[in-house]
Amino acid sequence: MKFYYLLIILFILNIHLFAQQESEINGKETSENFTLKVGLYESKPLTFKDVDNGFKGMYMDLIEHIAQLNKWQLKFSYEPSMEKSLDNLKNGKIDLLLSVGHSEEREKFFDFSKEIVLTNWGEIFVHQDTNLRSILSLENMKVAVVKGNVYYDGSHGLKNTAEQFKINIKYIETSSFKEVLNLVQQKKVDAGLVSVLYGDMHKNEYKIKGTPIVFNPIEMRFAMKKGEKKNQNIIKAIDKEMKKLIADQNSFYYQSQAKWLNRTAGTITYKYLLWGLAAIGIVAVLFLVLSFILRQQVQKRTKELVIKNAEILAFNENLEQKVRERTSEVMKQKQEIESKNITLEHQKKELEVMNKHMKDSITYARNIQEAILPEERKIANYLQEYFMLSRPRDIVSGDFHWFAFNERNNQSLISVADCTGHGVPGAFMSMLGKSALDYIMFEKKKDKPGEILSVLQDDVYRALGTNAKDGMDIALCSFDFENKKLYFAGAQSHLYLVRNGDVYVIKGNKYPIGGSVKYYNEHRIYETHTIDLQPNDLLYMTSDGYPDQFGTAENIKYTTKRFRELLQEIYKLDLNQQKEKILQAHLEWRGEQKQLDDVLVIGIKVV
Repeated sequence: MKFYYLLIILFILNIHLFAQQESEINGKETSENFTLKVGLYESKPLTFKDVDNGFKGMYMDLIEHIAQLNKWQLKFSYEPSMEKSLDNLKNGKIDLLLSVGHSEEREKFFDFSKEIVLTNWGEIFVHQDTNLRSILSLENMKVAVVKGNVYYDGSHGLKNTAEQFKINIKYIETSSFKEVLNLVQQKKVDAGLVSVLYGDMHKNEYKIKGTPIVFNPIEMRFAMKKGEKKNQNIIKAIDKEMKKLIADQNSFYYQSQAKWLNRTAGTITYKYLLWGLAAIGIVAVLFLVLSFILRQQVQKRTKELVIKNAEILAFNENLEQKVRERTSEVMKQKQEIESKNITLEHQKKELEVMNKHMKDSITYARNIQEAILPEERKIANYLQEYFMLSRPRDIVSGDFHWFAFNERNNQSLISVADCTGHGVPGAFMSMLGKSALDYIMFEKKKDKPGEILSVLQDDVYRALGTNAKDGMDIALCSFDFENKKLYFAGAQSHLYLVRNGDVYVIKGNKYPIGGSVKYYNEHRIYETHTIDLQPNDLLYMTSDGYPDQFGTAENIKYTTKRFRELLQEIYKLDLNQQKEKILQAHLEWRGEQKQLDDVLVIGIKVV
């Protein structure tokens, strides 16, 4: 019996020692004896093979830096095609692939590092002799694309976007960005779709230029084959060092950006796009400044002419006997005055032309803004009775509405958003907000309004970075008509419910989306309110442009209190009549006052 117990004890000790040895082996998977097979493809300036057959690029700098710190041995495998490189990773021919765009679809096959190296997006490039200003211009054109690339056939890529706009495009599929640009340079296609970084790096080499047509910003990370045991230690080592590098503005990470991307600080998010939009705003400001300067010059010259004419009259009245002697001088002064008048008239015409060009550009921007917002006929398919009152203060608006049908739970989502500012700056923010909501809904698959707003908060700060203080107020509703439920969340915006003549205010959270950069690292939680719907319930959402409007008669704001009283007066009318009453009340209150902000009101009736 004692011998039997002794065998059991020895067996338990052997199991413990075996487990300890296995743990030590797993722990050494990423030790200094560990060799990491690294794959890269042709994606200059991120990864590429140089003329001397050396591997270079920003990702090469980073992985060699991290490997040196962790004493890894690196073995590189080069494959020009991204599609083949992804297949090599799936099949386990390589352990790690550099410069891979993250998506939920790819997460089914790969493990990704958590820290974002940078953000890239697709852009349409054309030959230097060609001009394209809108996606609508691609109708019946041949466009070269990379097969399997997210900018081409991703959910927000060119293919799906063109189908939404019903644009007929002939796609020429290739295996690399290099083939795309070769086809564009040789004019075998009308345009090509590549990443903005690759296109900008090679535009002089291939005699091409970029266009305002951009698609699908994605996060670039490191990727590994799904489910490998060693992935956890590799990801941990990469994320630890990347987090440290990104936090230090003087780190090796930003030095590599400056070297390969011609940048000195910050990560690549939507910044290129925002810089381009900011340039348009700067041009508009310059036009206004030039207009002011020319107006001042006209006033100054006019005043000078009036003074000179007065001097001439006084001179003639007091010294009539010297008229003949002064005639030649007066004629000379007259010629100078006429010459100045001609110059001023010419300047005035130039100013009118510049103002017209600026107005035409902003009008075109309005057309683009209206094109990306949901069509009312689409909303009408899901909301039986509703109205929408939209009155921008300027040509383009900082207020926008958003609609989506969630096929995952058969719920209809609609929102009213009020972006920081109005006019051109507000319109830029509205385009960013609409794109972010689409991505959160259809790509990140978030269903509850509060959860959607929390992710939107994080995405806006990630997009704008710490250099911006902009954001938006937003009210978001999700209707479950089958179960008579309404789910609501608000960011500094409320929902008005009218039931049997009584007005109830469902308040959103007090903080907006975005805003002051001092909240940059704060993850905000937005509450989702659940409301049981009853037949004939009326729901209203409004931007602050309506209650904040000053009136001529009393020179005070309209206020939300008056808005609630107005809803009590009109709730029995049909929705079209309600819309007219709300507009009439706004115009009568405003009187001769200038409209101070964009106005957007949406009303919905439960049938």
